[in-house]
Amino acid sequence: MDIWEVIILSLIQGLTEFLPISSSAHLILVSELIRGKEEIIFDVAVHLGSLLAVIVYFRKDLLSMILNLSLHDLQSHKNRELINLLIALFPILICGFFLRNFVEGYLRTVQVITYATIFFAFILYFATRIPSKIKDLNTITHKQAFIIGLAQCLALIPGSSRSGVTISAALFLGIDKGTAAKFSFLLAIPTIGAIAFSELINLNSFQFTQLSFELGLGCFISFIVAYLTIDLFLKLIKRFSLTPFVIYRILLGILLLYFWA
Repeated sequence: MDIWEVIILSLIQGLTEFLPISSSAHLILVSELIRGKEEIIFDVAVHLGSLLAVIVYFRKDLLSMILNLSLHDLQSHKNRELINLLIALFPILICGFFLRNFVEGYLRTVQVITYATIFFAFILYFATRIPSKIKDLNTITHKQAFIIGLAQCLALIPGSSRSGVTISAALFLGIDKGTAAKFSFLLAIPTIGAIAFSELINLNSFQFTQLSFELGLGCFISFIVAYLTIDLFLKLIKRFSLTPFVIYRILLGILLLYFWA
């Protein structure tokens, strides 16, 4: 891969992974434009960068979950956040296992991305109309966490956006946007980790040796940009609505309909 391609794709991954606009859609589209295909091994590298970013950003929260873990009483209030994340993770593990080949073979197309981009823009819009009542991660119930986890399965559709569908589901449940975004980002840790691991074990180690510099650079750029994006998004979401992302998705969908679909 050329260095400029590495830089562009890494910037896109870092910027879009945690915004409700679908990183997979942008990577697929841009990869087709500049390379004619998507490099799975590079996709794994930049996702690892995003994973490291969210782990580092929420390191205090993660450390608190681990230190406060009570194995003697799993229903303890101290365990609620961690248990909720595990509950929300379960559906995507099952769906991903059974639907992975179908998604790879039939859904990673411009047509699917186009319609998903527009459809889930309206889902996000209607979700923002729901009054919020829950403003603390510790008050999210196991049932609500499971519903958010079910919604995350829709992220298997390129163009839907993992953060977009999980934030939308949380908003529909009456969770305020700041708390919804934080839960979505924390949920990204086990989710991206599981996906990256499943891809890593299927890759040829020779590819890593040949592309070690490009993969390392891509991972680093994705890490830096993703970290800054998480920080900026969580600050802005407290002051502004999600409407700009709805508008962006609709405009992108219209452009894709006109030029590609």
